[in-house]
Amino acid sequence: MFRKISVILLSILVMLSLASCGVKQSLDEKITEKVTEGVINKATGGEANIDIDKGELTLKGEDGEKITFSENKWPKGKAASLIPEFKKGKIITAASTDKACTIMIEQVEEKDYAQYVKKLKDQGFTNDVAEFTSGSSQSYGAHLNENTMAFVMYDSEQKALTINIEIAE
Repeated sequence: MFRKISVILLSILVMLSLASCGVKQSLDEKITEKVTEGVINKATGGEANIDIDKGELTLKGEDGEKITFSENKWPKGKAASLIPEFKKGKIITAASTDKACTIMIEQVEEKDYAQYVKKLKDQGFTNDVAEFTSGSSQSYGAHLNENTMAFVMYDSEQKALTINIEIAE
């Protein structure tokens, strides 16, 4: 399992680095997509369908579920639409499906973290609250309803924020 995840992550990093280096011509993209699909399929024994479009990498599994990786922009999808968009700092990476989303942001001030937690509360993420503060780390987690939970973690030394949302079945 660890080997499969490592191969997938390495393949994604290679693709993102190729895409960010200006290698965005149609033929190069298609070749990169097919090579990466082959590596992921071999590692997982599954069927990956990769599509690079406008700075995003979308993996589509044989069951039809899609996961999209992007950098520098807020993700799309059902899960991401349930939380307010964080408009401060710099998004370094985002991964989203319809049922889950993780966004990592740098250059975030503590006051911006506090304002975002307030927005989550105002949006109804106030059930089964779990808050934690220790040294330079703070976190807030709460349910919107019995199926939907948001969790945010802030590191004041790194000025980094991670936002997670999950929709359970």
